[in-house]
Amino acid sequence: MKNVNKRMMITILLSILFILSFGISMGMPVVAHMIIGMMAGGMSFAHVWINRKRMLSMLKASTAKKLNTKTKWKYGMSLFLTVSWSICIITGILIGFPVILYQLTGMTNLFMIFAIHVLSAFLSVVLVIVHAVQHVTAIKSYFKVKKTALLV
Repeated sequence: MKNVNKRMMITILLSILFILSFGISMGMPVVAHMIIGMMAGGMSFAHVWINRKRMLSMLKASTAKKLNTKTKWKYGMSLFLTVSWSICIITGILIGFPVILYQLTGMTNLFMIFAIHVLSAFLSVVLVIVHAVQHVTAIKSYFKVKKTALLV
């Protein structure tokens, strides 16, 4: 499978899992939310891993001041999304496994961790939407090529 196909498949699956994870606000069982969250966390790690070369090349170019403002904005938003989603994943793990949290911090009250989890989740929603809009031309061109290939 081509790298582009892998990236798109992971992106689509990640998007579906991300949307499903918000079902907790509509009565989804906590265990299902945790399983979907862990799958989304794994898929987001795969997404970042597959796109690491692009991110590293942008990082090198941005430090050399070779990037235009639009590309720096895209890079900054991707980095901010990665940090926000990582905080959401880490706090979700800490909420799901309070024994680990207690051993690490001695905390028994999960309210602050829960608040950080919810805030980072909603921030991630906004950033995912911005991220998707930033890449909408690439997404359109991918599906245009696939549609053309199917017609031939």
